[in-house]
Order: sequence, then C-alpha cells, then structure tokens
Amino acid sequence: MTAIYGRTATIETAIRHVMPNGMVALLQRNPSSPIVTVRGEVRVGAVHESAEQNGLAVFTGAALIRGTQSRTFQQIVAETEALGASVNAGGGLHSSGFAGRALAEDLGLILEILAEMIQRPTFPAHEVERLRNQFLMGLRESEQETRTQASRAARAMLFPPKHPYSRLSSGTIQTVQALRREDMIAFHALYHPRVMTIAIVGDIDPPQVLAALERVFGGWEPLHTPPEQTLPPVPPLAGVQRRDLALPGKVQSDLLYAVHGLSRTNPDFYAANVANMILGRLGMGGRLGDNVRERQGLAYSCGSSLDADLGAGPWAALAGINPANVERAIAAILHEISEFCTQGPTPEELSDAHDYMTGSLALGLETNDGIAGTLLGIERYGLGLDYIARYPGIIRSIDAEQIIAVARKYLSTENYVVVSAGPSAR
Repeated sequence: MTAIYGRTATIETAIRHVMPNGMVALLQRNPSSPIVTVRGEVRVGAVHESAEQNGLAVFTGAALIRGTQSRTFQQIVAETEALGASVNAGGGLHSSGFAGRALAEDLGLILEILAEMIQRPTFPAHEVERLRNQFLMGLRESEQETRTQASRAARAMLFPPKHPYSRLSSGTIQTVQALRREDMIAFHALYHPRVMTIAIVGDIDPPQVLAALERVFGGWEPLHTPPEQTLPPVPPLAGVQRRDLALPGKVQSDLLYAVHGLSRTNPDFYAANVANMILGRLGMGGRLGDNVRERQGLAYSCGSSLDADLGAGPWAALAGINPANVERAIAAILHEISEFCTQGPTPEELSDAHDYMTGSLALGLETNDGIAGTLLGIERYGLGLDYIARYPGIIRSIDAEQIIAVARKYLSTENYVVVSAGPSAR
C-alpha cells in the first residue's frame, strides 16, 4: 500500500486540459525519464460498425499510419526510425487508439505526425491492399485456433446478432475481403476531437506541450457531432446453450463457459473484479486452476476472465484440455463455480487478492507507458485523478459477503453457454 501512495503524485499532479474543440489532454511531467510516451484514443470503434462491415474499425485504425496528406507510409517510418522514435495506431471495440514514443526534444515531430494520422489519413489503395493481405493471413490462422473459435461462438450465443459484442472486432475473412477504401474514409469521418483523449508522460514542459497540441490539433473542428455509443438490449440467458466445434488436425480442445457480465461503471464491478481474481486469475489460474488443473489434472491451463468495458461483456471460464476430458472438465468447472457461489473465498484467498491487485497497480505506474495508460482509463471511465489514492481502500473494502453476492448474481450454473473447440465434435 505504501508503494501505491508513494506514486499517487504521478496521477494526482497530472494536468487535465480541455481544448476549445473538446479534446482532452492529460500531461504528467516525469523529469527522471528522457523518453516521452504518448498514448491516446478516439472513442469510435467497432460498436459503430455494422455486422456486415465487421472489422472496419480495426482495419481503419491500422491503416492510419499507411499515409497522410503530407507523408507517405515510408516517410513516416523513415522519419521516426531516424530519431529512434515510433508511432502506431489501431482500432478496437469502443475506441481507436494511437501511440508514440520519442526523446523529449523530438516530441513536437511525433505530435505532428500523430495529428496527421488522426485527422488527415489518405488510405492509399496500394497500402490498403497490403494491409488487407496481412489481416487476411491473421484471420486464416485464427480460423485454426481453438480458443479464438470458441470465443467467437460463445459471443454469438450470448448476444443478439445486431449487438457489437456478438462478434470479434477483428472481423472475418468474408467481411474484411468486402471492405472498400470508401468504407474506411466514411468510418474515419466519425472521428471527432470531443471524444478524443491524449496522455503525454515524460520529461516535458507542460505549457510548451499544450501549445504544440493547440498548433497541431486546435484547427480540427468537424461540422458533425460525435457518434453515440448506445448498445442494444441483451435478453437474459435461458437454460444451457451448448456448441461443439470440430477443427480437424487439432490435438487439444479449448473449453469456454460464459455468462453475461457487467460494465466497468456498474457498482458491482469492484466486487466482481476481486471475485474473478480469486476464481481464475491468482497464481496459476486461481481456484479453477488449483482444482481443475492441479488437483484433478483435467486441463493444461484453466482460468477466468471478466470483460467489463463501457458495456457488459462476457464473464467466462476457460480451459485448454485433452479432448477426452471435455465432459469431465465441464462438470468440474461448474462444480467449482457452484462451490464459489455458495462458500465464497477463504480468508487467505481474499487477502492474497487484495495484496495482488493493489500491488499490480503500483507496478503499472513504474513506467511512462503505464502512467499514460492509467490516465486514459481514468478519463474513459470518469474515475477522477484521485483514483489511485482511493483504489487500495476500494479493493480492501471488498469482503467475502460481497463476493458471494456478486458471484450468485452473475455466475449461474443453470443459465449459461458452453463451447468446446477441438479435433472432433461431441
């Protein structure tokens, strides 16, 4: 805890500045580091694409670096590499992100290049096709990945077809093949400074950086309003839904149990996060790893994940198993979840989770990149710059009764989806 409180200054003393066009800048001076990290996001992502254009947000974000009105892709690479610097960008589910890294004296150039990428990309046809080929290669590989296919199937079962969570934001071979340059231009037009945040951390002079940001981003004032992020309703699960996927040539199966989780801003989030840590994250996979993997020997790996963002994603248990153990592993996972909902954590499990979660946050503030990422998260979820100081108290206030209550509320052993993907179907 002392370690965290000793680093609260790296967040609480950050400068939050809202530019006239609505863009938010978060600046933290770290004089001990000559390297400056830039991280940012525009809250436009796969939630704004149609099912027919699945992958458009990710594809568009990845193409931002492929050429601007002032620089070709090759020029961007040459200029940054000559300085030992870097820039990159990419799309995601709720936002499209970008980043840069450079010595403090080169920050101005990095901001200039990033501003061009965000505001004035050209999506050159030949670069788009090269990028498409790279995407398609990755998607073909993912078609043979048992865990990816299990996740894809589980999402389709958890969420209705029109819901963006019903699919992976990477898209499919069919949808990415069909994307046109005109689609990317139209999607990029949704970008807006009022839903953009940029975090800059390093040996900087904040007034100079704010002046530089005003110079390269201040003139960006789109005529349209930023798009909303409204997710369609999700009907509750009724009973058990199961799917078994056959992937020829595989020797291992991946098993996935999933239910509807909760959003990051849900009041239950912190209790659910601690519960998930105990159930399937601590050590070699928490309680699931200890019992299903270590004691029963039913899995090569076993754990859980909680996908809590601006919307409620899946709360899942995952296991890599011998195909012969599918039925036994399902039964073992359901048993552990049932026991967890009934008995809750032991005092030792709860203490370990508290210590790990507060300690890992402190480790995340050791680097400029970690500080910048934390600042972005604080802004995204409206947590306030005093969040780091409050966080240990929030986590340590979560007790066994709260964990039992949240587990019973969300982790059903009667209404859930289960998917296996491996060498043969059931």
